[in-house]
Formats: sequence, C-alpha cells, structure tokens
Amino acid sequence: MATTIRQIAERAGVSPATVSLVLNGRPGAGAETRDRVLAAASELDYRSRKREREPATRTIRFLRIAKHGQIINPNHRVFIADYIDGLERESRLHRCTLEVTSYEHFYPEEILPSLESGGLAGAIILGTELDEADVEKFRSVRIPLGFIDTYHTSLDFDFVDMNNDSSVLKVVEYLHGQGHRRIGLVKGSVETRNFRLRERSFLESLERFSLAFDPRDLFAIDSTFDQGKATMARLLAGRRDLPSALFCVNDIIAYGCAQALKEAGFSIPGDVSLVGFDDLPANDFMSPPLTSVKVSKHCIGQRAMQFMALRLEDPGRPSEMNLVGGSLVIRDSVRARLDEGTEAR
Repeated sequence: MATTIRQIAERAGVSPATVSLVLNGRPGAGAETRDRVLAAASELDYRSRKREREPATRTIRFLRIAKHGQIINPNHRVFIADYIDGLERESRLHRCTLEVTSYEHFYPEEILPSLESGGLAGAIILGTELDEADVEKFRSVRIPLGFIDTYHTSLDFDFVDMNNDSSVLKVVEYLHGQGHRRIGLVKGSVETRNFRLRERSFLESLERFSLAFDPRDLFAIDSTFDQGKATMARLLAGRRDLPSALFCVNDIIAYGCAQALKEAGFSIPGDVSLVGFDDLPANDFMSPPLTSVKVSKHCIGQRAMQFMALRLEDPGRPSEMNLVGGSLVIRDSVRARLDEGTEAR
C-alpha cells in the first residue's frame, strides 16, 4: 500500500499541511522541519505524485543503501534529506515522479531484480557505503542508472560526487594560515571510499604546504558517536603530546573525538583545534561550535537528476562524472597559533 501524507506527518510529528508544503517545494516550513519530513518520507518509501493536470510520465527510483551502517545511519538523516530534496525539486522540472526506497543491507539478488520489475524509467543510487565491486554488480541492470556520493572511473555510469581533494585542501590551507604546523588526522576504523580519498587528500595537502606528518598523529576510530568516543579515549590514554590541530574525516567522528578529548582533560580549541567534514546542523550547537566542510547535497541530488533526464532522452550518450566542490564553514573550534607554537592573540 502506498505511503500517505498523513503517515509521513505522524512519523515526522508535523501536520499533513506541513508535509504537503515540504513535498511540493513550497515555502512555509523551517529547515529542521523540512529535513525531518524528508527523512520520514525516505524511511516510509514515499512515492511522490504530480497533480493530474501535470501528469508524471516517468518514475525514477532513489535507492538509499546502508551496506554496513557506518555512514548511512540515523546520525546522517539530514544530508540524506538534502539529497532527496535536490532530486525531488529537479524531477518536477522533467515531469518525473521520484520514488524513494531504503535498504538496510546490500543483497544484490534482492535489489537488482527489483529495479526491472516496477516499471521504472531509471534509478539513482546512493553509493556512500558501496565499493567498486558493489557498483559493478549494477551493470546487469537494463534501465538507466546514476550514482551519487561515489565515483569509479572504470565503470560506465553517470556519477555525481563531492570534490574531496579541493575540500580537504581548504582545511589544510586554513589551518596552516592559522599557524598550525603539526596537524593530525582522525579517520574511520571502517574504510569507505570517501574516507580513503580524504586521507589521501589530507596527506597530499600537507606536502603542498611542506608540513611533515607524524604517523603517531593518525587516529582510527569508529564512525558512530558512542563507539568513536570510546575508541578515541583508548587511543588518548596516557598521552599528552598531541598535534595542535586535528582534521576529522566527518562530523560524527569529530563529535566522538571532541568528547574524548574533553574527558581526557584537553580543551578545544585551547589545546587542540578541531575541523570536521559534512557541516551537520548540530555543529552550531557543539561546545565550541565545530568548523567543518560544507558540500551542497542538494546540488549533488539536483545534478544527478539532470544527468538522468539527459540519459532518458539519449540513452547512448557518453557517461559523465561531476564533482561538486565544498566550502569551509568557520566556527570556534579552531584557534590561531604563531609559527613558534605559542598561541596568537
């Protein structure tokens, strides 16, 4: 049975009228409410419907796949909602219906046949937790496919992803400009493609600024808050010599890292400056507010739907890849230091 607006309203804790505003892209709902409604729509596998006077002629499915839940989990509902918002708004311009389906596992024998059994015109897959071998399995699907939050140059699909290289370079450039000469990295203990790219970009950016990297300043912790905090606490046990700044490969890791640092007696940013990645809304409410990289998930979703519309018109067109750059949102978790290592005024 199709999900109704009333069911979404009950899940999100808002009125049906508010749900209607959000799903139709109209003003009148705050950002937090919009994110909550879109997250509820995703969880309930909502299928949007155009008005009868503007009938949708094609259905595009968005697949949210959580292979291991290290990245695609409840902590990241906000940026999933932003992807859906970008896809939804752009789909209307191309007279398409967006259908959202969530999987808490990756079973190709279940997922792949479903893409060819529902009368779909195409599908856009969230590839955050999928590796190259996983994405390659989709080559057997005969409808047009696109992927967001990943790319693999060896595979003939349309990809839209964030530009990790330029985004991480901005972090190192900013910290260097603030006088930090010893910068550490906090990565995820479960490897993902984005985490690997950010680590590589970080090390390359250090070289660009002639900064050395001490292997002791690499911390691998869990990607969930509670386990990440616990892992970081173990790594900090008995240790007082830390870099003056730490770059965390995403914000949830930064949250766990920050709490562990505080419980170990370090102040932020007095002892250690901290930078995250994703710019989640909670960053403003951290103590201190967290400096982070913001990449427009709305723009990524929008561009992916544009690629899909082009492919529906011309199935034989060459595949394309688009990387969306990020910006650094500066808050209070970074403190300037002089080259000599003393704090700047």
